[in-house]
Amino acid sequence: MNWKIPKPLRGRKVGRTTMLLGVAGATLGALVIGAGTAHAAVGKNPGAVNLNPTTGATSSTPTWATTVGCASGFQGSAVFREVHADGTTNNISAVTNQVVSPFSGKLEGPLPLIKQLGSIPNGHTQQFVMICFAGPSATGTLDVAMSVYITYSADGTRYTTGATRPA
Repeated sequence: MNWKIPKPLRGRKVGRTTMLLGVAGATLGALVIGAGTAHAAVGKNPGAVNLNPTTGATSSTPTWATTVGCASGFQGSAVFREVHADGTTNNISAVTNQVVSPFSGKLEGPLPLIKQLGSIPNGHTQQFVMICFAGPSATGTLDVAMSVYITYSADGTRYTTGATRPA
């Protein structure tokens, strides 16, 4: 990889450790921004968002829909996210800006990819959350508004959804 040294640093000695820490910090910052923060909350409306179909083959790419709009104060936009095994989140839909009444969309990829990115083993359950934002395009204060759980079969070929995490 070819790195260009910024003009203010040219001619100055920059230690390898300093440079590596800078690169590591920038990389970590990008990962945190891209991945989102951990959302342990179930959501104020469990089951108010679901996949369509609610059960099926994991080889499919289901759509999703909400039964309600985002709460007052958080009607600027929303995005559907998966919760990874480590608690971080990742967008699995495009940002929706029309969220006052029920809204819907499609997943950005097939379920096996979403499951893999979340590090969810076969036979386990994963949480998906709808995050509503005060501003447009996923800006401003956020609200973990809705959630749904998806359980993958023991062989990873099928899924089912539910409003609560199975026992």
